[in-house]
Amino acid sequence: MTKINKHIVLISVDTLRADCIKSSPRYGEFLNKHKVSVNLDTQPIDQILKSGIYYNNCLSAAPYTSASHASYFTGFFPLHHNVYEYFNRRLNKTTIFEYAKRVGYKTIFKTDFPIILGQYLGFRKGIDKYYIEDENSALKELLKSKDNKTLSFFHFAGVHYPYGFHNIKYGGIDYTKKVTLLEKKCESLLKDQGKLVDVLDETFRQADDRKLLLRYKSVIEVLYKHQKYDDLFNLYLEGINYFFQKRFNKFLGKIKKFVDENNGLLVIFSDHGEEWDKQSYGHHNSLSESVLRVPLIIYWKGASHRTTEHLVRTIDLAPTILPIISGDYANIKLDGKSLNIFNNNKISLLNRIALAQVWLTNVEKSELFNFQKKAVSKNKIDKPLPTRLACETICNEQCRLTISYNKGGLITSKKFVDYLKSATSADHSLLEKTLKKYNLSKSVSGLGLKSISHTIRQQLENLGYRV
Repeated sequence: MTKINKHIVLISVDTLRADCIKSSPRYGEFLNKHKVSVNLDTQPIDQILKSGIYYNNCLSAAPYTSASHASYFTGFFPLHHNVYEYFNRRLNKTTIFEYAKRVGYKTIFKTDFPIILGQYLGFRKGIDKYYIEDENSALKELLKSKDNKTLSFFHFAGVHYPYGFHNIKYGGIDYTKKVTLLEKKCESLLKDQGKLVDVLDETFRQADDRKLLLRYKSVIEVLYKHQKYDDLFNLYLEGINYFFQKRFNKFLGKIKKFVDENNGLLVIFSDHGEEWDKQSYGHHNSLSESVLRVPLIIYWKGASHRTTEHLVRTIDLAPTILPIISGDYANIKLDGKSLNIFNNNKISLLNRIALAQVWLTNVEKSELFNFQKKAVSKNKIDKPLPTRLACETICNEQCRLTISYNKGGLITSKKFVDYLKSATSADHSLLEKTLKKYNLSKSVSGLGLKSISHTIRQQLENLGYRV
């Protein structure tokens, strides 16, 4: 069955963990790590999960928004689509929106993060209608296009910090009161905070809005500095509830109604999760399972509910959608593999390998922020910033390998986890070889090196260079 092809709706809830949806089989796993005082309420997403296909073991290709969404939209791992850092390079692969547009689909794209999900990194390719922080106008465009074929995308940053609010438009007086309350609560800690490090932003803000965001981030930084991880996680949970109740629930109800009445397919996912601990500052530097494991729900009217425990990847969405858009797209070569949603054949989900990396810039966040501003003002990135591979992970259903590197590219730690207690040295070796092969796929030309020492060669290879 591939008749559901008239309307395909994608919804991304940025930063939503897989164990923070009430009806998810993983719900509450965070209790193994954090003391919480918040009772989550995630309806009506729970109802959709119970009526569609839920992938309980879906792993993201990256822990930051730009690279992760690029993998969803192209079906490629980050080194292969070129957006493997936070904000540094443009997409170089064809997106599902471009493919859809070629065969007569109308494409609609709405995002809360226009800087990192906008034209500067190549995310507006193939888009007919592009909206910033305005899901109502984007929804109206979809509703009036019901007689056409459409591929639409709605991105929400309400679960991303500032948790629940996103900006003054959506947070209003509640946002201002929350920041003031947090500052009062952390008054003694803030006195010794020093200069704010994280001045980055993913959207355009008026002066008062940006000032409020930086005040919120100051609280985040000082809580993290003093290892108040449970306090940070409770803020995150509060933000989920606020976003769902104040903004998301009503919208999702309208979208479901449209999908049910107009032969539609609905996909709900997250780009990455969130974690607060010694190794994880939110998400951007983390490859923890709490960050990489994301919810993935696929729903259509009349779908038979099922939950699959097999490992799937975010890169598998594009090859799942493309044959629905057009039968001519069934054999496009991608890194991902179709989820075969209309055929409950579990064998087709076997033998998938997931991987993710953290790439960090070699500059301070203030300099990265200025780099962003320059790219926005010139509407292009002149020259990418220098970056380094900080850590990487690769896994299958049986085992996982995670490697961390220092600034010089040397290995600082290597951790092998055997999920089923049956892995062999050959399994370990296979993961390591696959990861090395992936890194070699990112070639760097012009190094001009004819002979180099083994140590330097190892460092360059660890950084992802082909030497």
